[in-house]
Amino acid sequence: MTSLSLEVTREDAGRTLQAVLHDRGGFSHSEARGLIDAGAVRQPQGGGRREPVVIQPGDYARRVTPGERYEILLDAARRYRPQPRMRPTKGYRIIHQERELLVVEKQPRFLSVPTPLREQEDSLVERLLEAERERGVRRPALYALHRLDWDTSGLLLFARSRRAFEALEAQFVTRTIERIYTAVAKGRVEPDAGRFRSRLVEDRRSLKVHSTRRPGQGKEAITEYEVAERLPGATVLSVRLRTGRRNQIRVHLAEAGHPLIGDRSYGSRTSLIGRTALHARTLRFVHPVTGRRVEFESALPRDMRHLIKTLRRGVAAEQAPGAGAGDGPGGKRPR
Repeated sequence: MTSLSLEVTREDAGRTLQAVLHDRGGFSHSEARGLIDAGAVRQPQGGGRREPVVIQPGDYARRVTPGERYEILLDAARRYRPQPRMRPTKGYRIIHQERELLVVEKQPRFLSVPTPLREQEDSLVERLLEAERERGVRRPALYALHRLDWDTSGLLLFARSRRAFEALEAQFVTRTIERIYTAVAKGRVEPDAGRFRSRLVEDRRSLKVHSTRRPGQGKEAITEYEVAERLPGATVLSVRLRTGRRNQIRVHLAEAGHPLIGDRSYGSRTSLIGRTALHARTLRFVHPVTGRRVEFESALPRDMRHLIKTLRRGVAAEQAPGAGAGDGPGGKRPR
């Protein structure tokens, strides 16, 4: 049994105990929760305490204050995992798996990877690694190549070896991987095909992303689109990412005056759908080992199919703020 001591600094003030264990202790988010659930994290004597105080299981969101000290008791032979919690669904479906890579279909309202902003939530990466361990893999390897927003559904690509990761990452760098989304935007998007190009920056306070014209700032973001169908007050788009910046599609369309329906951050709430109307439907890339071009497709989820069907009946003017009254139906059906 070994022990590790951590003292909370001013920079850590107000953060959660789980985040401090992750950043300062070098533990994964899952291990940090596992240590807390195992009773291995405690506050030692001092500060008016006659006896050490053990942090209660599940108290991941405990806020720390400067000067507090925490002691972590580690058993080298033990694997620390969080206690199982009730999960209504897995939150994902495996589309394709092999030795070198994994293609997964993520459901909305589910994190792709762990993030300090949602420290108490599970992530797709954690559940996939947990599934690997349950299969008997002692040290599963999983490399995330890109992400989807919390309320975006669709396909994600993971590498299962360093070799595959480096080969696939190179395709992201050269922009040869094709990622195509179905999006439903407010209003009539013109022209029938177009391209948005800007440099995106993140606001430190709100954490929202926006384009900037200041020289030397931001990261290049390129979004291409084609109109798939015109609906009363809305447009169904086929969107292709040339770059993969956070919130890129949502920001570009919102700044063009056509926020995605259901996007609470860059648009407005609607009763037509409970999340942002965005689905990552297609992945095309060169296999990192065979060199062959491969393609994977994900069907449009039920909530977006229902949204489009409802919009076709012409209800957008009443329930989707910002809808254009003069738009008529026509064009191709979304894939």
